[in-house]
Order: sequence, then C-alpha cells, then structure tokens
Amino acid sequence: MNGLIERAHEALSGKVGRLILWSFLCAMIIELGMMIDPWYYGMPTSSMWIWFNIFTVIYVFAVYPLLIGYQWGILALVRQQSFHFKDVLLPFRRQYGRHVAAGLLIAVFQSGWTLLLVIPGIVKYFSYAFTYFVLRDNPHLSALEAITTSRRLMDGRKWDAFKLILPVVPVFLSGLTLYMWLDLPVLASWSFLI
Repeated sequence: MNGLIERAHEALSGKVGRLILWSFLCAMIIELGMMIDPWYYGMPTSSMWIWFNIFTVIYVFAVYPLLIGYQWGILALVRQQSFHFKDVLLPFRRQYGRHVAAGLLIAVFQSGWTLLLVIPGIVKYFSYAFTYFVLRDNPHLSALEAITTSRRLMDGRKWDAFKLILPVVPVFLSGLTLYMWLDLPVLASWSFLI
C-alpha cells in the first residue's frame, strides 16, 4: 500500500499546482452548469420537473465528457505526457457518443447497486473507476466493454483503492457540510471536485 502512495506522490511531484488550478477551472465550469439545476439552488416546485428534465439532458451531454477529459488530463500528467487545459475538451471531439453512453451506463449501474445498500454501491464505484481511462487507451472498445474491462482491472484491488482515497474523505465531508448545513453550494462543489 505504501508503494502505491509513494508512486502517486512521485508521479504528481511538481504538478500539484497545475492540478489544483485545473480542478478549480473544471469546478467553475461545472458550477455554471449547475446554476440551471432547480434542485441545487431551490426553484419553486411547480416547474421543477420540467427544469429537472432539461437539466438532466444538459448535464449528461455536457458535463460527463468534461469530467472524462479532466480525468484524461490527470492521467496524461501522471504518465509524463503533454497535456493542456484545452485538451479537457477532447471527449467532445473524439467518439462523443461513446463517452456519454459510458457515463450514463455507469450512473445506471451504480444507482442500481446503491439501491441494494450503500456498501455495494461503494464497491461498484471502485469497480467502474478505470472506465474512462480504458476508453482513452482503447478507442475501439464500446462503453459496456470499457466498463467490463475496468471491473476486471479492479478485481482484488478495490480495498487498496478505497484506502488511497481515505485522506480525501474529510474534504468530501466538509463539502457535504457546506452544502447541507450552510447552504453554500459553490464552495461545496469545489470541495467535491478536489
């Protein structure tokens, strides 16, 4: 486990500032999109369902590829490859439909597992964690094949992945607190993305 943490620190050495800046920029873009979400900012209930459906379509077709591009940027930096912030938009230009389909399938599968109980949902989160990376490295795979490949890659490694994210759980919980108790969705979204 310590070896994985050391490798992660080594890969990100000298790049943390750039990643924080990218996280902030991506969070700002996502926050602008969230401003139209009636549930996020509390629109009156009479028109909520119409706006909710419109927002869902915009979110799926605009934000999923942006999040995928963000993850590709992190992967490129870790691999010592050239990557610029404008490259975050690559999933919009390369096989856009496949990336949207992958995001939708992951959301549906994970929601189904979470309905069983919270723990299976968390386990499946880690099972699907490499789907977007698989899509980047294997453009010939379909969205469902990428999800299956990610599940295979994570066999026997989900606990290690869970331990890797434990240090960021306090940031996530602080974001949840800002959103739920203090009604500060902008700050909450930034902490969720980080």
